[in-house]
Parts: sequence; structure tokens; C-alpha cells
Amino acid sequence: MDDSPSTTNASDAPDRCANCGTSLDRGSWHPTVGWTDADDTYRLARFCSDACRDEWRPSRDGPDTP
Repeated sequence: MDDSPSTTNASDAPDRCANCGTSLDRGSWHPTVGWTDADDTYRLARFCSDACRDEWRPSRDGPDTP
């Protein structure tokens, strides 16, 4: 197991809520969902709140979503 800190830069994170489009502060923690799509590309969705994340979950469909 690799316990080293993540090498992902905050500037790599989405800057808008995936559900409602609210602008997100890149330096702050936000609920996040990550998945690997059918092309083995890692996708990341960030949300302004747990409620937005929960609203988004049921609307995901298709082969490229978890």
C-alpha cells in the first residue's frame, strides 16, 4: 500500500459542481466521486455539497459511469 501523499494538484480538480454548476474553491474540500470509464480514463466529479452529490448519483447512466 502506498501511503505517500497524492500527487494530484488542486488545479487539476474540476472548478464547478458537477450537479448544479456552482463555482468551487479549488483549495477547499468538496464531496467527490471518481470512476474509470470504458476507455480506462479516470474521471472525477466534484460537488458543492453532499446534497448535490446525492442528487447527481441517480441521474448518472450509461457505460462510462459507475
